[in-house]
Amino acid sequence: MNLVRGQEFHSIIQNIFGDVNGYLHSEQLQVNCPRCQERDGLSYPDGKFNLEINTAKRMFRCWKCDEPKFSGSLGRLIRTFGTSVDYDMYKSYAGVFQDYFYDEEEKEKEYIAVKLPDEMISFSQMDVINPEHFEAYNYLVNERKISREIILRYRLGFCTTGKYAKRIIVPSFDANGEVNYFVGRYYGNDQKIRKKLPYLNPDANKDVIIFNEGLVNWDSLVFIVEGVFDMLSLPNTIPMLGKTLSTTLFLKLKELKPDVVVLLDPDAFKNSVELYYTLSTIYIEHNDRVKIVKLPTKEDLDEFRKNQGINEVIKSLYGARDLIVDDYFIQKLQKPYDKRSTRRYKNNSKYFGWKSTGARNII
Repeated sequence: MNLVRGQEFHSIIQNIFGDVNGYLHSEQLQVNCPRCQERDGLSYPDGKFNLEINTAKRMFRCWKCDEPKFSGSLGRLIRTFGTSVDYDMYKSYAGVFQDYFYDEEEKEKEYIAVKLPDEMISFSQMDVINPEHFEAYNYLVNERKISREIILRYRLGFCTTGKYAKRIIVPSFDANGEVNYFVGRYYGNDQKIRKKLPYLNPDANKDVIIFNEGLVNWDSLVFIVEGVFDMLSLPNTIPMLGKTLSTTLFLKLKELKPDVVVLLDPDAFKNSVELYYTLSTIYIEHNDRVKIVKLPTKEDLDEFRKNQGINEVIKSLYGARDLIVDDYFIQKLQKPYDKRSTRRYKNNSKYFGWKSTGARNII
């Protein structure tokens, strides 16, 4: 079987444009041109497949759009008509191949070495009779309801002075046990800081790390969450430090394909659906390894655990499932290209009828 160069981009192109001639079989793809559709005032694609995409060279051109000519890099096309998830996924693949077809602005930022604050005091070394130390400990144990075992397992610390004064320090260690990032969470009484600057992190590139990779068991079920305090709620959990995957985490999941449960905050469920789609493009023939959980609350995972208890969190995990019809429309109704036309997916029955199967090996 001949290798189709740029095949990793095919699923992204299909996600944006729907019908793709040459999908998974050719380096030269044809899709319906959105510019032609817009220019001709059509509600649906014209069905002429005038837009050609070369995935090996990562270039595109519409053979009908001459004045002005519609052509350029694949990255530009995806950035214009895809979602931010589509573009992030494109960059994750394209960054592996550093050639002149990869736009300068898409290159990875230079990695900056990170070290923990000099003023950080580990909770394993805290002075139990020092009121400043006890204030930090009290915040974790009584306010956030984090157990001593978790505090020691994740090597949490705190600062009473310096730039990170009155902040809990949650460090991240790479696969070799070296510090590669940390998060500073304010625990003081200044309400202005709590609201406007609760987190203070180092000036480093999050895209090149997997937070606390040294603690991840890739042979077991992996939970993908938003923040570091969500990470403290469940074992074998990776916080994205936001709502999208870093390039490094994306490539690691693509390589190892562990069982994954996406567990984002309730107000970010659309992001959960988009993340599910992103993962499905790299879990081809292994889609049963990706599940999604919708928490039965408006609280985020950390608040849910704190207020309802870990048993309620675990109970919710048994609702881990594939996507259902409602999830499908949550994601599709807000795609930029869909705003230009209501199109396609009539025949994409694979997106419908998925059943809840539950999370395996939760603890």
